[in-house]
Amino acid sequence: MNHKLKTLTEYPFFHLNELLKGIKPKKDLSFNLSIGEPKNKPPEEALDILNEHRDLLSQYPSTKGTLELRKSYASWLMRRFDLIAPVNPDKNTLPVSGTREGIFSFIQATLDLSKEHPTVVMPNPFYKIYEGATHLAGGKPYYVNSSAEDNFKPDFGSVSEQTWLNCQLLILCSPSNPTGYTMSREEYLEILELAEKFDFLVCSDECYIDLYPSAGEAPVGLIECCDLTDPSSRGVVFHSLSKRSNLAGLRSGFVTANEKIIKTLLLYRTYHGATLSVPAQKASTWAWSNDLHVKDNRKNYDEKYAIALDQIDSKFNVERPKGGFYLWIKLPVDDLTFTKQLYEEHNISVLPGSFLGVENKGQNPGSGFIRVAIVHDVETVKQAASSINKTLNYFSKN
Repeated sequence: MNHKLKTLTEYPFFHLNELLKGIKPKKDLSFNLSIGEPKNKPPEEALDILNEHRDLLSQYPSTKGTLELRKSYASWLMRRFDLIAPVNPDKNTLPVSGTREGIFSFIQATLDLSKEHPTVVMPNPFYKIYEGATHLAGGKPYYVNSSAEDNFKPDFGSVSEQTWLNCQLLILCSPSNPTGYTMSREEYLEILELAEKFDFLVCSDECYIDLYPSAGEAPVGLIECCDLTDPSSRGVVFHSLSKRSNLAGLRSGFVTANEKIIKTLLLYRTYHGATLSVPAQKASTWAWSNDLHVKDNRKNYDEKYAIALDQIDSKFNVERPKGGFYLWIKLPVDDLTFTKQLYEEHNISVLPGSFLGVENKGQNPGSGFIRVAIVHDVETVKQAASSINKTLNYFSKN
């Protein structure tokens, strides 16, 4: 077996299961708010297309994807972002099987082990795929704390010059999983200046970028801050249908970058074999071409957040983030104790923040927080948020 597998730690949900093992909840009705899985219905049009073209499952799909699909990527990018330059669907886009698989394989294909100390810089707390992919690629993760004191902005100013010299790849996630922090245009530009100075790529995971308050501003994307058609562009951006279209099981996303990166990734992925079936490509083409269902989805999340926040006392300072579908709640007690109490008393599962971070510079910035997925129907969200509020009050008084 690959000896690098020994560098992997168990996934957060393994630790959650271990934490709750043996606890018998006092209530029968259970609510799982620990996993970021959309519960809204997928658009019927996409499902109809999958069914209509099911016979095409007999065909091997193209790794590069159909031109129609790649054109839908380019058109959506034009509609959604203030682009410096339009991307070429043939040269600057490539399908991936969701951002999780896409970023994982991208890291494998990117790190150059012939150079000393291949380093991947990532925010802390973070989506665990970034860390695992780095270890398996033979690289070293470097964690940048995102603390409550700075509104969960990653402290890139704390990174030493030597670390930047060793850095081959910087991973961003905006809106952030789990904190909801969204990068500004100025922050992206600062990062891109560092990338030019120290010669590394910037990988931006933007799978939550279409989930934001309907009355608010759409989060900025990295593609608005650099010309991805430029051969020297440092930006590599990943998007997905999982959250924006409630099509998590379709495993459909795409990557956009300069022509050289896309060409190299295509070669890698030809061997890698992770492709979208032809029906999935056709359904994805529809989904990227349609914005109405995404607007409706945002309105639904407006309702979920409103009812959730209405149940939680203002003294706990819980706010809706600028993007994503999580609440990142600061607790009056440690996150493991809170999670166990909430589960035992109310049969509600949430994810302890410490499971999404690592000890770094004397602290785990995820400790003392829980991540709550605001994904269920309004009534479920209401009941769960009410129970969370009761548990917050219980610990704030004891």
